[in-house]
Amino acid sequence: MAEKYMDTRLRIRQVFINAINKMSGSTVVEDPGIPLVDRRNGKYNKYVQDDSQNGSHADLSALGPPGKFDNISYRLSRRKLLIKRRRICVNIECTLALIGVIVMLVENELIFAHKITKADAVSIILKSGVSVSTLLLLMAVIGYHAIGIQLHMTDNSLEDWRLAVNFPFTFLKILIELMVCAIHPIPGNITTHVTDPKSEGHDVSIDAILSILMLMRFYLVGKFLVVHSRLLTNTATQSLGALNKVKINTVFIFKALMSTMPGTILIFIMIAILLSSTWAMRTCEIYYHPDPEHSTFFNCMWMIAITFLTVGYGDIYPNSYCGRFVAVSTGLMGVGTTALLVAVLAQKLEQSRAEKYVHNFVYRAQLDKERKHAASDVIKYVIQLWRMKKHSEVSDRKRIRLHGKLLQAISNMREAKNEKSSIGESAIGVIEISKSVNDVYEIVEKMEDTNKELKDQVNNMESKLSDMSTKMDALYTAMMRK
Repeated sequence: MAEKYMDTRLRIRQVFINAINKMSGSTVVEDPGIPLVDRRNGKYNKYVQDDSQNGSHADLSALGPPGKFDNISYRLSRRKLLIKRRRICVNIECTLALIGVIVMLVENELIFAHKITKADAVSIILKSGVSVSTLLLLMAVIGYHAIGIQLHMTDNSLEDWRLAVNFPFTFLKILIELMVCAIHPIPGNITTHVTDPKSEGHDVSIDAILSILMLMRFYLVGKFLVVHSRLLTNTATQSLGALNKVKINTVFIFKALMSTMPGTILIFIMIAILLSSTWAMRTCEIYYHPDPEHSTFFNCMWMIAITFLTVGYGDIYPNSYCGRFVAVSTGLMGVGTTALLVAVLAQKLEQSRAEKYVHNFVYRAQLDKERKHAASDVIKYVIQLWRMKKHSEVSDRKRIRLHGKLLQAISNMREAKNEKSSIGESAIGVIEISKSVNDVYEIVEKMEDTNKELKDQVNNMESKLSDMSTKMDALYTAMMRK
């Protein structure tokens, strides 16, 4: 009956695997639960149930012919090669993005300084260079995602790339990144009719909007830091994350950096927001509302700084819709950065566990001293009042003053006692509770062991008493026979 059940289960399993192979065109489908863990050979065989030991005549060949990902050495070497290629691809992306942004900044600054115009050959050449770098950047982005799909296939032993792609979300993510990287000023001068907040309409170039949106390419700097982080390149970290179901991604690395060096990260973010928003505000004002007051870099920096810090003096304000949008974005980023800064400062100003113990010990000793002094004052004032009553002194003023001091001393003694008890309660944290629970657990284990030993000793004593009773009965029987 058991063999019939096992044969039926294996037939159903084989039909399911064949159906998946026909749909995907692959030969072997591995379980993607834990990356880089070979389920059929290697040192993990002791964790896999062997069907042959259960009376089954199934063979591993029933799963299909072995694939190239069955070799754990091949998978490790291929994974290392793909990670290296992905790092090189990100380096190329970051380099091309920075080249395009720098050329765009040079072209705009030359126009701001009235050295060239949009129709000059220098402007067309510079914009053409930006377009070429953008085209190469888009190719590098596609290569990065292709390497990511190959890496996912290697980690999960997948033969077909379609199994490694989540069609709605993966392609949407690739499309959004391509759209962000494709934004750049087009060679030539494309104008559109806009209306400023004062209801004055005029024709302006769209290069300002495209140039500001081109600054979104700086997200590649974060990707560059992520792929070069030791947390992502270390195989041990990846294995620990897979075993604990923790994704080692950009969010994890950002949290790790905020835990290790929060001040440096926040300063870098604040400087980057200040400089990029200042240039964006200056570009908007020069293109859409030329004004000498808003055309200088330092005035725009002052306006962005007071907006970022949510102060808003109102002495300088944006005169275009583009500038107002930049100001609102800067204010929102300033609120978020300020919240992070407050959280970091609160964490840094919090006492460590050792510092808290030292402070509580010193403060508890000080409260003990105050309580003793208050108790001695209580005794002293009680004795003085008793002496006044004994000698029949009728000075009401002195008696009232001593009575007030007595009540104050009693109040001080009670306050010191309550404060000491509250310090003892606040000193108990999660670590202390965990340690107490472990100590109680160890004591319970020792008591259980002692109880088992006592039970064994009692059983031995009972067996010995039973033997003695048997021998006494035998002796009594022998004596009776005589």
